[in-house]
Amino acid sequence: MAEAASIPAADRTGRFGALYVRALLGQAGVIHQETAGGEDHGAIEIMVTFPSGACFIQVKTGTKAPNKDGSLTVPVTDDWKAKWANNVLPAYLVYVHLEKAPPADWVDHEDLQAVVHATALWGRVNQVSGKSVRLPRENRLTADTFALWASEFDDPSAWGKAASA
Repeated sequence: MAEAASIPAADRTGRFGALYVRALLGQAGVIHQETAGGEDHGAIEIMVTFPSGACFIQVKTGTKAPNKDGSLTVPVTDDWKAKWANNVLPAYLVYVHLEKAPPADWVDHEDLQAVVHATALWGRVNQVSGKSVRLPRENRLTADTFALWASEFDDPSAWGKAASA
């Protein structure tokens, strides 16, 4: 059988992670825009727009083993940290954990459904110090996560909004 893939393995992993996050955003009905390929130099891949504000997401994808407590520790660069800190709006790191390594095993195509073998954890990264970010097991990314992120904008003092009189 002929090989159909034209995307290198590392890029395929990254695309799958970004599309996984975008699928959850679509499920939640949240407007978003992915940074065009080759233009993601701001350590941001997806801009999310809520009715009352916006945030940024950096997506990393792989098969990194979870810590004993179910969290994930993701190495970060000084360059990323500086760019995240420069954002006035919230910035989140999302790690899409692929449960199976070969791309052919990422999704099972069953008769009546597709089963995706991935989960994702998230953390706020505007003010990160250290060489890594710990993403707690409790911060599992789901369609409901985006309502939590949007609720940060409900605080009148959040992100420079003036309190209404």
